[in-house]
Amino acid sequence: MPWIVPAIIFLCGALLTWMIGVVLFALSLLRPPRMTDAKALAVLGRLVPSDLGLAFESIDFHVRDQATGGAKLRIAGWWMPLPKSPRTVVILHGFADAKVGSIAWAPLWQQLGFNVLTLDLRGHGESGGTYSTAGFYERYDISQVIDELRATRPEATRQVVLFGLSLGAAVASATAAIRDDLSAVVLDSPFTDYRRAVRVHARRRRLPGPFVAVPALKLAEWITGGDSDEVKPAATIPQIRCPVLILAGDEDPFCTPEDLEVFSPHAPVHVTLNSGHLYSYINDPGKYKQLIAEFIERVESAV
Repeated sequence: MPWIVPAIIFLCGALLTWMIGVVLFALSLLRPPRMTDAKALAVLGRLVPSDLGLAFESIDFHVRDQATGGAKLRIAGWWMPLPKSPRTVVILHGFADAKVGSIAWAPLWQQLGFNVLTLDLRGHGESGGTYSTAGFYERYDISQVIDELRATRPEATRQVVLFGLSLGAAVASATAAIRDDLSAVVLDSPFTDYRRAVRVHARRRRLPGPFVAVPALKLAEWITGGDSDEVKPAATIPQIRCPVLILAGDEDPFCTPEDLEVFSPHAPVHVTLNSGHLYSYINDPGKYKQLIAEFIERVESAV
């Protein structure tokens, strides 16, 4: 049967192509492209908070890296103080972004009376760390940052709010789930489950999700020792012991109406019409600010 050899060669080639695709996709999940100065300037038109008229200082935190048995890991940040304010918000950016992206929300929070700390998550921006882990190790990084911030700036951190964007929302909810001293958590465009978000991401890149994305994520978790199921927002949000607010767009493929039904028993959910992923603030900044302001007012009046 002369077709057997070509068939075997074809199958081996297809298997090799699949394996290469899985490995490359796993690496893209673990090592998102870092936001460089050149990219920030070209894409965002800014490099530092002063480009938005915000006074700031660069600040580094050196945390114990749970992924490496306790070696020191640098987490880079920008501190934007509001004189005499006892309230601080910690802003956590999304996948493949950095603090230079998340400072777009900093003026809003300062108008609401907050000091602002923006951070580069591990494996992003100027922070250390090789791999991004969907919140599994990041929750310990951010928790240690909060401890250090409170120790060094006690007057400015009598109240601490976490504000997470997309992947940062997963990190914020996972961090809040292991703490009992936060004032509130605000999540913009959270996904319920990182595994589902990866499949959506794969479809948007025209990859066969079940055949590439699923094994790629399993490979990524094997490499890091992380478990995205343990820190999926659908599981961590119900564990949060402070008030939570969820903001979303009605056209967000990562945060569908069905996803919001999962969240709604545990937190108020507000949906901005005609808005995609992380576009609620851009499309209706006045309403967005009002929702957060009213939420913070309710939180503080309940204390």
